[in-house]
Amino acid sequence: MKERSRNKILVVDDAKAIRDILSKVLSSMGFEVAVASSGNEGLNLFLKNSFDLVLADLQMPDMDGWTLALHIKDESPDTPIVLVTGEEKGRVMEKLEESCVDSVVFKPFTLEDIQEAVHEMLDKNEL
Repeated sequence: MKERSRNKILVVDDAKAIRDILSKVLSSMGFEVAVASSGNEGLNLFLKNSFDLVLADLQMPDMDGWTLALHIKDESPDTPIVLVTGEEKGRVMEKLEESCVDSVVFKPFTLEDIQEAVHEMLDKNEL
């Protein structure tokens, strides 16, 4: 099993407060964290670096989370992608079934929600 401290996570969110919170939480969990403030910036960072997981906002002005996920999965099909959203759960879950996104965390989220989603995705990816 991979050592947790080596896992690199990319956080993509246009809201600075959410980026900061997620970055602090994930860093405190022992992850190496990179942040991007837009879908395009996140995709560029992803293409230039290696990440074990991507945590992305669903709604961003330049590229939504669904589109970002498609681009990332084209490059790296095994990289888990978790979307964070405040959108209506039923609609998101419907779309999730036909997408390449691995999981969704709904706002407002707790520290435990983030920890659980990240560990579940990384553990599943290591099998």
